[in-house]
Amino acid sequence: MRKADRLFEIIETMRASDRAVTAAELSEELGVSERTIYRDVAGLQGQGVPIEGEAGIGYVLRPGFHMPPLMFTLEELEAVVLGARLAEQKGDEALVKAAERVVAKVKSVVPPDMQSRMDRVALFAPPTYGAGFGSVDLSHVRDCIRDEQKLDIAYQDLKGHVTERTIWPVAVCFFAESTLLAAWCELRNDFRHFRVDRINEFKRSGDKFNGGGGRLLRSWENQVRGHYS
Repeated sequence: MRKADRLFEIIETMRASDRAVTAAELSEELGVSERTIYRDVAGLQGQGVPIEGEAGIGYVLRPGFHMPPLMFTLEELEAVVLGARLAEQKGDEALVKAAERVVAKVKSVVPPDMQSRMDRVALFAPPTYGAGFGSVDLSHVRDCIRDEQKLDIAYQDLKGHVTERTIWPVAVCFFAESTLLAAWCELRNDFRHFRVDRINEFKRSGDKFNGGGGRLLRSWENQVRGHYS
């Protein structure tokens, strides 16, 4: 790990912790000696980073400190590029354009050597087939998830039967051969997964639902984990 990356990780580890972080813990996590951690922390303090504490006790980062924007490790840049490539293959038109803009913005601010590394990231998301969205505009669905807006849909099952549903959309799940809309279904009084290409009609109902500040999403995640554990 480069020293610059290591300093960044020290700060981020302290930022994420709700207690003092010891040099021993940082040493183990970053794969360097405790003496190196002591030198790194002293160097950060000398540069004005508000780190408090001392050797043998631990260190904390005072609240309110902000890193300069868009400082990335090589692994983080690879994650950005791979995420953008996945979005380009799986996302709706608006998401595809957003992914292209993200990569362009990142490349415009990182050093030239990082720009060239981004062009050489060897992580790819092959194109998928048969996973269309039908008549559904996923950008509208994503808006409803963010705004906690209910949707009225006409959904066709495998046997061709169509039912009218009012749903609370919580997540969009991208699979190789299909895209699913996860939602709380008022008809079934439970979570259901709807293949997007089988939604014949959809519109905003005009009503909002209460996602509980993320609790509804976490409840769905826990149900999915429980099903596959």
